[in-house]
Amino acid sequence: MMSRALSAVFGLLVGVGMGLLYAWVVSPTQYTDTAPASLRADYKAEYIQLVAQAFAKEGDVERARARLATLGEAGSVRAVTALAQRAAASGEEAEVGRSRSLAALAAALGARPASPTPNLTPATPEAPTITPAPTEPPPPTATTAPTPAPTRTPAAASGFEFVGREAVCDPKLAQPLIQVVTSGRDGSQVPGVEVAVEWDGGFDHFFTGLKPELGNGYGDFTMTPGLIYNVRLVNDPAAVVTGLAVESCADAAGRTYFGSWQLVFRQP
Repeated sequence: MMSRALSAVFGLLVGVGMGLLYAWVVSPTQYTDTAPASLRADYKAEYIQLVAQAFAKEGDVERARARLATLGEAGSVRAVTALAQRAAASGEEAEVGRSRSLAALAAALGARPASPTPNLTPATPEAPTITPAPTEPPPPTATTAPTPAPTRTPAAASGFEFVGREAVCDPKLAQPLIQVVTSGRDGSQVPGVEVAVEWDGGFDHFFTGLKPELGNGYGDFTMTPGLIYNVRLVNDPAAVVTGLAVESCADAAGRTYFGSWQLVFRQP
């Protein structure tokens, strides 16, 4: 009786083993023409990058949106923005180019076609008025302001000048920020502009356009109290702002909190 039971168990094990051998080695399942949503995470990231490169050449945001839709949630604006931020944080030269194209795509996906010329100031309880720097002449007024096509996003370009700085006292901001806004000659915001931040013993950089909900040309950097910062546009060494430090603000009840700075750069 025992021998018959052992034989049955042995036969079962042999059968299972042969089945696994056939399924995994002899004739494994092969997937062809699968949907992008079924791709592995790293392949999905590569797919998003290819869509961003195609958008940089075609400028067709609706086609890019349709291509990303095949990824489901992995192709959302948030996913594109996160991928751009990871590329920018790597600091590698090859990744900088990737970050610019991804930033432009994220900005285009987050843009509202009904408002081709967004407000330069991120949403705050009271939008601050930009005060021109005392040593800088006012920017020339363009005689014509062509309306950009709603499906195209301005590409990052050089030739910016510093327009002015404004202290931002917003108790809703959890940390003090250096907020940078870059805009073109026609007033439309420009994404993908690389901004360098330097302080004593430190350096970092970021790109505009990675937070399209705050503006296509918006980017920010978290400040540390006690440090003095210099800010410049990487492709425009003359566009420099120096001596930025965390300032204190007070609410109606007299409670103090850290304030931020907004810097505006514009193409002349």
